[in-house]
Order: sequence, then structure tokens, then C-alpha cells
Amino acid sequence: MPPDADPREIVVTARRGEALVEPEAELGEDRIGMYGAFTIGELIRDLAPLIDGRGKPPALLVNGKRVGDSTGIEGFPPEALDRLAILPPEAAARYGYPADQRVVNLVLKPHFASWTLRATATLPTAGGRDAETFSANRVAIDGPTYWNAGVRVSRARRLLRSERMSLSDEEDRYKSLFPSTRGVDFTAGVTHPIGDFSGSLSLSAGVNGNRGLLGRDGNRLLRDRQDTRSFNLSTTLGGAIGGFQTSLSASYARNWGENLFEDSASAPGRRSSSKSENWNAQLFVNKTVAALPAGPLTSNLMIGGNRSVLRSRSDEGPTSAFRRNQLTTQLSFAIPVTSRDTPFLGAIGNISVDLVGGLDMASHEKQRSRYTLGLNWSPIAALDLRASLTYSEMVLSAELLNAPRTETTMRLYDYLRQETAETIWILGGNPELRSGSQRLLSLRATLRPFGSQLVTFTTDYQRQVGRGGIAPFPQLGPTTEPIFADRIVRDADGRLVSIDARPIPIERDLTSQLSSSVTLFFAGKAKVAYSGVPKARIWDNGQITLSLRHNWQLRSELLIAPGLPLLDRLGGDGGQSRHTLALQVNAGWRGLGANLSGNWQSAARVRDAANPGGQRDFVYPATTQFNLGLFFEPGQLRPASGKRSWLSKLRLTLDVQNLFDTYRRVRLADGSIPAGYRRYEVEPLGRTIQIGIQKQF
Repeated sequence: MPPDADPREIVVTARRGEALVEPEAELGEDRIGMYGAFTIGELIRDLAPLIDGRGKPPALLVNGKRVGDSTGIEGFPPEALDRLAILPPEAAARYGYPADQRVVNLVLKPHFASWTLRATATLPTAGGRDAETFSANRVAIDGPTYWNAGVRVSRARRLLRSERMSLSDEEDRYKSLFPSTRGVDFTAGVTHPIGDFSGSLSLSAGVNGNRGLLGRDGNRLLRDRQDTRSFNLSTTLGGAIGGFQTSLSASYARNWGENLFEDSASAPGRRSSSKSENWNAQLFVNKTVAALPAGPLTSNLMIGGNRSVLRSRSDEGPTSAFRRNQLTTQLSFAIPVTSRDTPFLGAIGNISVDLVGGLDMASHEKQRSRYTLGLNWSPIAALDLRASLTYSEMVLSAELLNAPRTETTMRLYDYLRQETAETIWILGGNPELRSGSQRLLSLRATLRPFGSQLVTFTTDYQRQVGRGGIAPFPQLGPTTEPIFADRIVRDADGRLVSIDARPIPIERDLTSQLSSSVTLFFAGKAKVAYSGVPKARIWDNGQITLSLRHNWQLRSELLIAPGLPLLDRLGGDGGQSRHTLALQVNAGWRGLGANLSGNWQSAARVRDAANPGGQRDFVYPATTQFNLGLFFEPGQLRPASGKRSWLSKLRLTLDVQNLFDTYRRVRLADGSIPAGYRRYEVEPLGRTIQIGIQKQF
């Protein structure tokens, strides 16, 4: 102790940005750079196998604290991070998040500033539909103050039928398989201390549109046009008041949409438009209620208010307006029961209980309740077990009930006529929808036999039952069409004209699945040459992450209404695959890396109830698709000389989607390919190659 130091003074030393709980894994600046991600959001997606074997997005902290809206921080470059910490499962309850959600703490560098420019060009190997994007971002960090601003401009050319199909049909050059698109998006945000609190303000706005061609009627070119505009503003103020950690956030969002659809020259184009406004405020309060022998008992209170207004207008009917006010409350407790670190019952491991209850009160709706009961048990450090039961009564959004009616064209197979049809697809809200309830049972086990990162095994069982409520319009097929005869229009010759594909009310929806995953992570030790001060990086031994996840759909059944047949989506009524496999491999060194992802789907079937022998059943063989990404940073591979060059912080990327140009094949029982299922009728875009260049200043 220095001779002039006050002996009564207590000095606490801690790392900047530390969270309330110790991390189970950390990645420093070097390891983060080996993923070659453009933004923190991309980095989080690359790290998904290490964070949560299920692939569920984590909650994000910044410097150990909750943030109101993580969208802004996800746009920061990964170079702004000092480190990234993956917190253990119990961190969710400490911060007031759902108990089954993982939490990641992003620790920013104390001082950082950069301009980042990025440009990409994408082109299918079969030609047509080239697409380009350009973005510019500015980020600055000065201690607890940080801000960012960015703009992104994108465009894509339309893909015509004549660029994929036979030129025997002259009209193919006037019909688009994909529309042309254009968009401009802007984001900005700032976080700054306000006394003992931290305040943030963020803004985003965008203008996007697409233009499709529907063919010709005489000399008139028919069009499908959609335009959207959006504006979002949010603010958050957080800090400690007494023994309470508080966060108050408010947001305002406004969206505009316009749609024009022309399907004949004899009738004027049908137009629709909408304008929605949403005001939202939320107060979050966290407090340690008591210090129990096994750890702190934590409570979290959330009170939120929301007001939404949706106005829509279309040529099909009068102008309508929908208004809703909603109050949401939630109280949760994280209760530690036993701990391996205490003599009392410590031999049985860590046990904790999560209790969550909430109420939703909306105008013109009855009160809705929800609750979650969770039990966590870790008998040894390498094994985590969790069971939870969640019940919730849903409140339908304004968009689901009153979004404007819009029309577009969609190519789909008509099982009745055995042909591909270009059908008018009707979308929008459905005022006949009704609220329902959902009950979810989840059982999960996570095993890390060799530490926190080397190998992770995860098994997860889920059974969800929805009663009442809604479901998306199901896949059109021999079994489903009779049920929705009032939503399907055919002409005098039996050809499909239109399908009302708005959401449907249901009686019951039952799904159950078993998922298992294994994640391997290997990282060598970075080697740096020193001569008094760091001078040159010789080489990094690199790191490899490999994840393989298997999903087994046990049941998937839908009952529209009493008295109607039960739809077995796995048994031939929906064409769903029972098994899927997802592979992800990341390999990186400093300045060089690769990412390989693959998805496999087992065979599926759509049965034709009118032909019980199965001769007209549609069989979907198993399908595999791979994507490959590469990045190269030439400046990182050169010995450090202390001088900046034009190669410094330059990154080149190559991404290939659908690497082997595969598609979901379809065959009849006799092995023949049904009409409408040729290569480019099923997947017209095919393999695409994207080249990108990024420069940071």
C-alpha cells in the first residue's frame, strides 16, 4: 500500500464492462477477427452454434448492461469489440429475459472510430437478375459515449421467364419470375451518460419498392407494383435508483404501403394503401430481493403500454381504421434453491426455479394471461438440465386483423389439373380471426464433458398445442382444397384464378419435435513476435467451429374446425419432411477464413386422396443444399511494419449460395416428373455468386 494511502479506503478492481455473472466462454479481439464478419449482427449469427445449440437468437448486453434496442449495436463493425462474452443460462433471469434465452455481453473498446465502406455484386450462374448493394457506416466510441450512422442502397434487376424458360412462348419476355427491387435505408443512434444514468436515442428510415411484370393484354403491359416507407424512433434511459436497476424505453414507428395490381387491360388496376402508427413505452425494474444460501433471489417487473393505429384503403372496399390500446405487465422471480458452492445440499448440484406471470389487457378484448414455470438442475458442472411449461393467451395484432387487402401473382402447382398456374394471391388482414391459447412443454439437456467450449451436446424436446388462434394458409393440395373451397376461385375451364391466402382461424394445432446437436470448437494459440513492443504477427494457429443439428418432427397436425378432416402435415397433407440436418463449419485464421453451411431434408409426400393407390401421390426425394463463404484480408498476412497502406483493413469476400445448384425435385409414383416441376420452374434463381469488397478507414 502506498505510504500516503488511506487505510480505510477499499479499492475494487474489475474489468470494464463485466456482467453480473461470470461468462462461460469469451472471445477476444483476435478470435473475433477470424470469423470475418462485416457487422456484430453477422458475428452473432456465425457464433450461434457456440451460443445456443438450438440456434435461437440471444439477448444482447452492451458493457454488462441491458439495452433498449440492440438493432443499432448489431450494425457496429466487430473491430469495435474488445471482447465478446457468452454468459451461462442463469444470466437470463438475472437480467429479466426469458429463462431459456441465452445472453451475450458485448464489451466495446474504450476508444474507437472508423468509416466502413462496403460494396457487393451478386449474379446467378444461370444469368439474369444481377443485384448490387453499397453501404457506408460511421462509428465512434469515446468511453461511455458511442454513436453510429449508416446508409445502405440496394437494387436488383427483375428476372424474366424468358431468361429461364423456353422462348417458344413469346409472352415469357413480359412476365417476371422475380420483380426488380430498389431500396434505401438509413440508421443512426447515440448513447451518452446523463448524470448517473445512460441515455440512448436511435432512428431508422427506409424507402423500398419492387416492380413486377404480369404479361400483356393486347398492347398493354400489366404490372404488379409495391412501395413501402418506414420511420422508427426510439429512446432508452437506464440506471440504478436506490437498490433497483431500471430501464425506461419509448418508441414510435410509422409505416406506409402502396400496392398496384393489374391483371387485365379491360379493368383498371386495383390499388390499396395502408398507414400504420405504433407508440410503445416500457418500464423495466430489476432488484435482488434477498440473499439466499444458494445465491441471490432476483425479481423483475415489466410494465408496458402500446397504442397502434392502422388505416387502410383499397378499391375493393371503403376506407377502414383500426385502433388498439394495450397494457402489458409481467413479474418474474429467479429463485436459487441449492448450489454446489454451499455445504447445505450442495452435493445434489445447482437447482433453481423460474416463475413468470403476466397479464395483457387490450381494448375490445378480454384480459389475457400467461405464465411460465421453469426448473433448472445442474448436478455437475458439465451437465445442465431444464424443464419448462409455458401457457399464453394471445392478443392478435392490428396487422393480422385489419391489414389492407393486397394482390400479387404466385406460381404454384395445381394438383387438380396437373399443371403450373400463375395465380392471384390475396394477402392482408382477416377480421374473422379470433384469439387462442398456446401451451408449450420444453425439456432440454446440455452436456459439456471437456469444458465450456471444446464439445457441446444438446438435446431438446418440445411439444406445443395451440387451441383456437390462427395459422398461415396451408399448402394447396388434394386434401386441403375441399376444406377451403370458399377461398379458391376457378374459371369455367377449372383453371386456378385466385386464392385468398390470408391467415385462417383454427380449432387446434399440435406439433412435437426432438432436436439434437453437437458443436465442436478448437482454437490454437496465437503467436506474436515481440521485440520490446509487438512488431509482427508470425501466424495464428486459427480456430474451427463445427456444428451439426438434427431435427425430428414427431407430430404436426392441424384441425381447422370440428367436423373437418384432420390434416397430418407429415403424413401427406402438407409435404413436410420429418427429418432435417443442418451443418455449419467456420474455419478462420487471422486474415483468411471460410464458412460452409449445409441443409438436408428427408423425403416427403403429398398424397392424392382421390387416388388411394398412391399412383398420383407427389414424392419429394431427400434434398441437400450447401452454401460457401470465403474472406481474405491481404493486409493481415503481411508482416506488421507500423505503416498503413491501401491494403490495411481491406477485406475481400466471396459467397456462393446453393453451391451445387440443387433444387427440391418432385416425382410421381412411376418415376415421371409432373408438369410444372422442371428445373427452373421449381427454383428459377439457382446458384448465385456474390463478390464483396470492404474497406475500413
